[in-house]
Amino acid sequence: MLSLGVRQLDDILGGGVEEGSSVAFVGSIEYDNVILMHQAVLEALKAGKRVLVVDFRQPPSTLLKELRNHGIDYEPFLNNSLTILDGYSNLYGQGIQGGRNVLPNPLDLGITTAIIRGALQGDEYDILVIDDVTSQYTLQSSPKIYIKAIVRLVNSVKSLGKTTFVAVCSDVFEKSDLAAILIPFDYVVEVSKGVVEVKRSLQPLRVVEPKFAYVRTRNGISPTKEHYQSLEGLKAQLRADENGAIWLKDVRVQITEESTERSLIETVYDFLGPEKGKELLYTWGKKQFIGYGEYSKRHNTSIEEALEDIFKFTIASGGGKLELVELSDSVIIIRGTNLFPSGKGYPYPFHPNYAGSLAQFLTEFTGERWEGEETKCEAMGAEHCEFVLRKVR
Repeated sequence: MLSLGVRQLDDILGGGVEEGSSVAFVGSIEYDNVILMHQAVLEALKAGKRVLVVDFRQPPSTLLKELRNHGIDYEPFLNNSLTILDGYSNLYGQGIQGGRNVLPNPLDLGITTAIIRGALQGDEYDILVIDDVTSQYTLQSSPKIYIKAIVRLVNSVKSLGKTTFVAVCSDVFEKSDLAAILIPFDYVVEVSKGVVEVKRSLQPLRVVEPKFAYVRTRNGISPTKEHYQSLEGLKAQLRADENGAIWLKDVRVQITEESTERSLIETVYDFLGPEKGKELLYTWGKKQFIGYGEYSKRHNTSIEEALEDIFKFTIASGGGKLELVELSDSVIIIRGTNLFPSGKGYPYPFHPNYAGSLAQFLTEFTGERWEGEETKCEAMGAEHCEFVLRKVR
């Protein structure tokens, strides 16, 4: 199996794609599909594969610069296990450009495909990469003939037992032409508008909904949930505007000191008393987590996996450490240490909101009602906080 360079995508596919198969990375004018395709290429190069890239979209030097901006550095592999065929210069450059790795007449489909096949066989490459077929499509006097040539090329490469990666911009292709050019591909991965989705696969998929949200970063395409589970990911999405607002992507946030939130909790108890205060904090936690469980169940296959995502985000965002102690069909116990806010010597639990958030999350994720309680709290002198969540029958 060949990894595509993104763990969540590999997990959906059961480890990656079959060697010797053909993969279409379909996207929009954003070209996020191109970035993901080259992440997969870099992963293959690191695994020792030999790769032939055919670049029609821009000069190879510009391609290398673009990819470096997204954490993809081909320099260590050039002239060794990676060759880039320049299909750009003789399409748009002045005069005829020569050179061993320059396609003489890219619009001559017969010559161009023959050179590509010859290079694949002669230099024993494992993977052919076309970046991308859309540029050529826009220049053809007969797009139908061009599509037939691409279909023949992909199938002939497959007959050689070699893998093909191809980038396609769906915004440019006519609907029927897009369907036709995708015919020979064993895998179709759509990367557009913040969502990666597997549209076709050679093997059965591992999840019911084979898609996940992503963000484009300086390290390429990154699943949203993984990106926000690290402090670096959170910092990369923070920005301050001229009006004094801080934004985490498109959500306004505020940096809150521990003493501020502690005084809020203490005020709630002082004003409402222990029982009503605990109820309000619990309800506040539930309100904060509305929608999280619905989102998570589209991207996780088990309660344990979904909870681990919450635990990673909690520690990355400074909320403290959570860990799973017990998991059954009806009872879940979670331990917390150094939860926000901390405190010692208080008579009431500080974190009923965590219990409410977890109960709301489980209710949405499972479709069954859950309730929770903070049964131990560090603020009350316990060694750790403990949350017991029970399914309501």
